[in-house]
Amino acid sequence: MSDLKATDDDGMASIPLVDTHNPNKGENAELSTFQVDDDASSVPNGETTDSRTVHVEEAAPNQPKEPREEDSNPTLAKFMSACQVGDLDTVKDLISSRQVSASDTFSEGVTGLHWAAINNRLSVVKYLMENEYSRGDPNAIGGNLKATPLHWACRTGLVYVVDYFLSHTDADPTIKDSQMYNALHLAVHSSNITLCIYILLSCVVSPNNKSREIYIDEPDSIQCTPLHWAAYQGDILTVSALLKYGADVTKTDQTQMTPLHWAFIRGYKSVLAALLEAGSDIHHKNDKGKDSFGVSQDMNCEKLWLQVLAEADRDPKNNWIPRTHFLEAKNAKVVTFLVPYVLIPIVLSVCNFSNGLAIPEIFFSALLCVAAALATKKFLVPIYSPKDTSLLKSPFLAGVFSGTAFWCIVVWIFVMLPAVFIKRFFTNLIVGSSAALFSYTFFKAMFINPGLVPTHSDPEAVLNEVKDLIALGRFDTEHFCVNSFIRKPLRSKFSRFSNRLIARFDHYCPWVYNDIGVRNHKLFLTFAYSLAVAIISFFFVSLKYFDKVSHVSGYDSDIDEKCHVLNEHLCKGFYYSPFIFNLNIWCLFNLVWLGFLCVVQTFQVLKGLTTWEFSNLNNRVSNPMYNHSTVPLDFTGSTAPPAPAPSPNRRGHGHGLGTCAKLLGLDQFKLTVKLAVASALQKTHHSQEPSPLENLHIPTDFGWKQNWLDFWFLGEVTWRNLFYLPIEGENNLNGQVVDYYKLYEYPNAGAEHV
Repeated sequence: MSDLKATDDDGMASIPLVDTHNPNKGENAELSTFQVDDDASSVPNGETTDSRTVHVEEAAPNQPKEPREEDSNPTLAKFMSACQVGDLDTVKDLISSRQVSASDTFSEGVTGLHWAAINNRLSVVKYLMENEYSRGDPNAIGGNLKATPLHWACRTGLVYVVDYFLSHTDADPTIKDSQMYNALHLAVHSSNITLCIYILLSCVVSPNNKSREIYIDEPDSIQCTPLHWAAYQGDILTVSALLKYGADVTKTDQTQMTPLHWAFIRGYKSVLAALLEAGSDIHHKNDKGKDSFGVSQDMNCEKLWLQVLAEADRDPKNNWIPRTHFLEAKNAKVVTFLVPYVLIPIVLSVCNFSNGLAIPEIFFSALLCVAAALATKKFLVPIYSPKDTSLLKSPFLAGVFSGTAFWCIVVWIFVMLPAVFIKRFFTNLIVGSSAALFSYTFFKAMFINPGLVPTHSDPEAVLNEVKDLIALGRFDTEHFCVNSFIRKPLRSKFSRFSNRLIARFDHYCPWVYNDIGVRNHKLFLTFAYSLAVAIISFFFVSLKYFDKVSHVSGYDSDIDEKCHVLNEHLCKGFYYSPFIFNLNIWCLFNLVWLGFLCVVQTFQVLKGLTTWEFSNLNNRVSNPMYNHSTVPLDFTGSTAPPAPAPSPNRRGHGHGLGTCAKLLGLDQFKLTVKLAVASALQKTHHSQEPSPLENLHIPTDFGWKQNWLDFWFLGEVTWRNLFYLPIEGENNLNGQVVDYYKLYEYPNAGAEHV
C-alpha cells in the first residue's frame, strides 16, 4: 500500500489512503513501477486482467541507465514475462527443461506465481502448482510488502485464481503482509463484491480448515478492520456483506474512529444508513473528541448525515433516539389505504359544475387533493417507511383505485341498479360479474406472495452454490444475487420494494402495492382486463340511468342546447346527477392508462417477455452492465462470455413527466408501439434489415400461441388448469412445467439471457 497520509488539522485522524480505483497501485512498492503495454494496463476494481499485463518498467529515458537484473539473467526474465502474459508453452518449456524453477526470483523476491496470479493467468498458476518438475509455493513472500501470490490475486479481485489457491493448494489466507493485511482486507480493497463474498463464505463463516479461518474484524497495522476499509471506500455491497456475517460496527482504530467515522470521508448515504441501522454509536468520540456530528462537519456532509438520521426516524429533540408514533406501522398503512375512500366522494361532490362555479370548485378540489396527499406523505408514510416517503411506495394509490371501485359499486347497487336493472339486464350482469372478478383479483394480487425466491439460512449451502457457479464460470452479479446471497434463477430480479429476489419479476405496481412476479402475474392481468370491462359496462349503465333520472326530474327539451361538448345522455347526467357524472369521468380517465397497460401487457405476454425484460431489450444490446466477473480467458469449461467493461450508468435524469409516464404506463406503451410498428414495416417492405425484435434473441419466445397458453395455464391445457395458481414457483414454459425458483437454463435451449 501507499504510505500517503490524509491529515485533517481540525481533528480528523491520519488515514492511509487506499487507491480503490487502481488496485494494482498498492503493489508499487513491491513490484517497482508498472509499465502498461497497448494490450496491458492497470485495471479497475475487480475487472479481469486477462488481456492486460503488469510488469516491471524500464528506466526513464532521461535518467542514467543502471544495470538490470533482467539483463544479467535473461532466462529468468523470459520466464517472468511468460508468467505475466500467460504464455503457458514457454513456461512449460523453461520449467520442464529445468532452466528455471518455480521458486526462482530476482532480488525483490517476486516469483512467477506472483505474476501469474496478479495477471489472472489461471492456466499458468495451475501448471506452476501442479507440474512434476518444480512446484510453486502459494505462501511465498515477495516484494517490499512481503505479500504472497494469494495476496496479489486478492488485491486485484480475481475470484477464480483465489478459489484455485484456497481449494487446491495449501495457500494460507490468514498470512499478513507488511501492512498487516490478510486476504479479507485485500479482497475488500479490491471492491469486487464477488471476491468479498467468496472469502467471507470460505474463510470466515464456513472454513473447511480451522487453521485457515479469518476473524472478520481482524485489525491491520493501524487497527482498522475490513469494515473500516469498506466504509471508507463507500462500498455499500461489501459493507452489507460484512454486516450480514457479523462485522462489529463498534470496533475502533488506533485513533478511536469507528467505521461510521470512516464512512464520512467518502460520504455515501447508503453506507452511512447501513452502519446506522447496524447499531453504530453516533455519539462515540474519536481521539480528537469528535463524534459523528463533528466528523460530518469536517467532511462537509453534515446535511447528508442529518438526512440519514431523519430517514432512520431519529428524533433530534430527544438525543436522536428512534421516534415514537401515535400509530403503529401496520395501522398507519391501513389509514393511508383508506384516505382516498374519504377523499374521493368529497372531491366528486364538490365538483358540481352545473351551478356555474366551475373554476372555484376545480381549484378547491385540487387544493383538497394536494393537501390530503401532502398530509399523508408527511404524517403517515414516515411511520412505516421513513427512508422513502414517496406515495408510489405506499398503499395510497392502491387506495385511490379501490376507493374509486368501492364508490362505483355502492352507487351501482343502491342507486343505478334499482332504476335500470330490467332495461339493462345483461349490461348490469356484466358490471356485477366483472366487479366481483376485479375485486377478488385485486386483493389477491395485493396480499399474495409474488414469488419470493427462498433464501438459504445455512452459509454452507450458499458456499456450495458459489462453488457451482465458479465451476461453470458464472460467478458474477448477473448469476448470483449479492443482496440476498442466492444463485439467481433466470428471469428473477431483486426488488427494492420488498428487499427480496422475485422469481419471473415483471414490475412493481403501486396500484396494487405489491411486486408482480410468477405467483401473481396472472391475477394482475386478470384484474386489469376485468377492470377495463367493468368501467366500460358501468359507463353504459350510467348513460341509461342519466336518461331515466332526467325524466323523473322533469326533462327540459332544450337541455341539449346547454351542452356544447357533451352528448344528450352525458348532458343529462351533468345537470341531474353530477356526482355519478363525475364518477364516470374519473373512471374514464383511469381507463386511459388502463388501456395502455392492457395493450402493453398483452403484447409482452405474446412475445414471452416480462415488463422488466421488455424494458431492458435495448439496454442489453447498447449498454451491457458490468457484472464483476473475473473469468480468466484461459478458464476451461466456461460457457460465459468475457465480462463487459464497466460502463457509465446511462439512466436518465428523473423528472415529473418521466414519473407520470411510468405511473400511467406511457413509457412501456411507447416502446411497444415503436417495436410493433418497426416489425410490421419490416414484414410489409420485405427489407433485408432485421427489425428490432427480430434482431434480438428472446429464448422465452416460443411463438405467440404457445406463449399465451404458457401464461394462462399451469400444466396441461385444460379448463381446470386455467384457474390454478402457482403454489411455489411453478409455471409453464414452452408447454413444460418449470420451477422458476430453480430455473437456471431454459428448456430445450442453452441460452441463458433475454
